[in-house]
Amino acid sequence: MSKHQELLDYIDDLEVGKKVSVRGLANRLSVSDGTAYRAIKEAQSRGLVSINDRSGTTRIATQEQRVIETLTFGEISKIASAEVMAGESGLSQAFSKFAIAAMTMQNIRKYLTHGGLVIVGDRTDIQLLALNEGNAVLITGGVDIEPDVLDYANKKSIPVLRTDFDTFTVASRINRALSNELIKKEITTVADVYQPQAPTLLEVSTVKDYLDLVKKTNESRFAVLNQHNLVVGVVSMRDVTGKKNSTTIDKVMTRNPRLAKFDMTVASTSQKMIFDGYDIMPVVHSDSTYAGIISKSDMLRSMQESSEQSQFSHTLSDDVANAVKEVQSYYTFSVEPFMMNNVGNIANGMLVEIISNIAARVMTKTKNKNIIIESMTLYFLGAVSIDDGLEVFPKIINETRLGATIDFEIYLDYQIISKILVTVQIN
Repeated sequence: MSKHQELLDYIDDLEVGKKVSVRGLANRLSVSDGTAYRAIKEAQSRGLVSINDRSGTTRIATQEQRVIETLTFGEISKIASAEVMAGESGLSQAFSKFAIAAMTMQNIRKYLTHGGLVIVGDRTDIQLLALNEGNAVLITGGVDIEPDVLDYANKKSIPVLRTDFDTFTVASRINRALSNELIKKEITTVADVYQPQAPTLLEVSTVKDYLDLVKKTNESRFAVLNQHNLVVGVVSMRDVTGKKNSTTIDKVMTRNPRLAKFDMTVASTSQKMIFDGYDIMPVVHSDSTYAGIISKSDMLRSMQESSEQSQFSHTLSDDVANAVKEVQSYYTFSVEPFMMNNVGNIANGMLVEIISNIAARVMTKTKNKNIIIESMTLYFLGAVSIDDGLEVFPKIINETRLGATIDFEIYLDYQIISKILVTVQIN
């Protein structure tokens, strides 16, 4: 095995969230810095690590790992409303992909992969072939299953499922579940963007220690820990202004701050920080010990990169973005069926999504800045119907360095039907 492959295998085996460095890899595996650097760049291209200018290089979960962690044959049986006929001990195995056996045995072979799922009807030969290749079997139409198939499945501990639904319905359900998991795995979490082991202060540290750390790091906000490595507060320049150098940090810090965990999404964490007015949030391990920090700028940058580089399955936000068109100084969209509620009017949530999309476009166009919606007030003055063409006129009525207030008016045939006031934070 080459040194390059050995380095890649080592990175692949690292725990998610573990920090990686060129010097650390070089020293651990006795290779040159150049070899370690090339291995890290290769790991990045494979999706094994994330490289951030501030937080460094961190091991992340690959797309395949995140899907496998959440989708098993047991969950497939629930999605398809299927009965487990055999191989019950294999229900916890990971599910990767599925194939529909609507062809001859010779042609189906190339679609069989170990750990996959074959959807089939009353074809005993295909059922046995799938089991032999390590594939679970989902039999549609509620047909009877030969005892030989059940015995073989139990022997190999591979699930055989049966559902009363037809093949199209089952395949659609599974495909939707896979799409949902694909979306979930692409959502950025705190583990992807936090700054591991960022500098901290202790409760017994002094204001002088704080000022020295500011000079050393060019940062002004730090987590405060106790002797057990637990976060007890955060401190910023505002807290120490006017205090004596000998004052201990525990007397000036902000106590009991909100804490972030690795599995929290960047979007939800950013909302918590906005509501509480935090610029940083300490990140902790599952045992509540200190792991690092996440800053507002880190999260906003990550959200912007995600929107630019996203490759995951189609979402409702994508549909909205495609529906809204810019025309000079205003925006237009046609009311489509997916936008309606059960009484035939445009859904409240859909209107919020549309206005959020336009607000982001307006601020990107004028300031080239990323934004976070802070508040939104909607006034409904009229109803709309499917295929109505609406015009949205945005107007920035107040703007500061950190935020803006945007007024929106929505018109149908020159008649105003809604007015919205949006407050955003600017990064």
